[in-house]
Amino acid sequence: MKTILSFFRGLFLVLASVLAFTVFACFRKKTPAKKTVETELESMFPGQFKVLDTNLKMLDIMAQFKGEKRALVEDKADPEVQFMLDWQKGSADIGFDSATVIAAHAEAKKDVVQARALFKVLKDNGLENFSVGVIHPAAYIQVFAEPTPALRTRTLEILKSVPRPPQTSIFIELLEPAEYHKEYQDIIPQGHWQTGAGIQGEQRILTLNFEYNASMDISELNRHWEINTSAARHNQLHDQAFQSAQAWAEKNLTKPFFIPGDGYTSVESMVSEEPSVRMGFPYYEKELTEEEKLSGDKAPKGFVVGTYYFDQKVFGKLRKQAEF
Repeated sequence: MKTILSFFRGLFLVLASVLAFTVFACFRKKTPAKKTVETELESMFPGQFKVLDTNLKMLDIMAQFKGEKRALVEDKADPEVQFMLDWQKGSADIGFDSATVIAAHAEAKKDVVQARALFKVLKDNGLENFSVGVIHPAAYIQVFAEPTPALRTRTLEILKSVPRPPQTSIFIELLEPAEYHKEYQDIIPQGHWQTGAGIQGEQRILTLNFEYNASMDISELNRHWEINTSAARHNQLHDQAFQSAQAWAEKNLTKPFFIPGDGYTSVESMVSEEPSVRMGFPYYEKELTEEEKLSGDKAPKGFVVGTYYFDQKVFGKLRKQAEF
C-alpha cells in the first residue's frame, strides 16, 4: 500500500511540475528579435536604402571584440550616393538613430552633386576617359590612359583652366586604360574607397597629390608624380633594377659580396623632372643562411643604390652607400 501511495505521490509531483512550467512558459515574455542595421534602416526609412556591407571593421580586432561595426549604405534611388554608418552589435538602440542617418545621407548626396559638377566641367574642357569622386574636402580624379608626359601635363592644364572647385585637396591617379568603366562609371562611389578597393594596387600607375590653388605651377607639380611600384606593369621593374645593380657591383664592389635578388629592397619616391624612384639593394659579404633570412637581423655591409626613371625606363646613377 505504501508503495502505491509513493508512486502516485511521485506522479503527482511530476505532473504539477509540468503544469507549472507550461503556465510559466505561456506568460513568459518572448525574446525580442535581434536588431540589425538592415532591419533598423528599413524600419526608419522603408524601401529607401540598401546595405552593401555590414562589417567594414572586421580587421579591427578590438572593434570586433566590442561589437563595433561599420556598414556601407547605398541610396536605392541613386546608387552612386553611398555613406558609412557605425552601429553596435547587440545594443538596444543599435548605435544610431534617424537623425544620424539623415545627416550622413545628406553629406553623401552633397559629395555626389559636387563630383558630378566637377566631372562635367573637366569633360567640357577636354579631359577624356576619366572618373571623379568627392569625399568632403578632397577630389579624386582618375584618368585611364597611357601616362605619357603629354597626358600628365594636359591633365594639369585642364584642371587649372576650370573654375576653382570647392575641394582643396586634389588626388590624381593615372590607371591602366583597360580598367576604364570596369568597376564604376563617371562617378566613383564612396564605397570604392572605404572597402579597400580604392587602393587599386595593380592598376594604379602614377599618382599626384597636392593642395589646390589658383596659381598652380604645372612645371613644379610635374616633378611630384609618384610611381606605384606595385603596379602590374612594373612587375619587371625590380628584376631590371636588380640586374643593373648586380652588373654594377661586379665591377665596383670588393669581392666577395652577395646581393639577395629576392630580398628586401628599399624604395623612396623622388622629386624629379620625370617620375622617379630611388631603390637600394643591400649587399653582404656572403650568402645569408636560412636562419638569417628569417630573422632579418643580419645587417648589410652597404647598399647598391640607383634611380629608376619612369619615362626612360632605365635604372641609373648607381653608387655604393653605407646606408639607404
